[in-house]
Amino acid sequence: MARNLDEKELQILRKLAPELAEMEAQGIDIEYMNILPPVANHHSRDTSDFEQRLRKLSADDMRFLADLVIQGREALSCLHPAFAEILFSVAGQRLSSDVADQLREAYESGEECSR
Repeated sequence: MARNLDEKELQILRKLAPELAEMEAQGIDIEYMNILPPVANHHSRDTSDFEQRLRKLSADDMRFLADLVIQGREALSCLHPAFAEILFSVAGQRLSSDVADQLREAYESGEECSR
């Protein structure tokens, strides 16, 4: 699912991984094709850190991100199951159990991770 992140998606990525701003200021150009897998796999120290990062998002940003996943534009296949469970839990608390169920379905029916 190769794609370029649009400006709104980049804003959310920077909220989830504020350390990217420092990297960009140093001239390091990082091009991610998704938001959640790089945050979980490269920027979060552990599941607790990933959860804290997700909780920093506004409800609108969380909904936008959930919609990307549900529409198939944001891939979750490279998320470790423990990180995926954190996403489902936070989405269930912040949005609704229905959204959490839709995210779980998208995760379980997604393609294999191609790293």
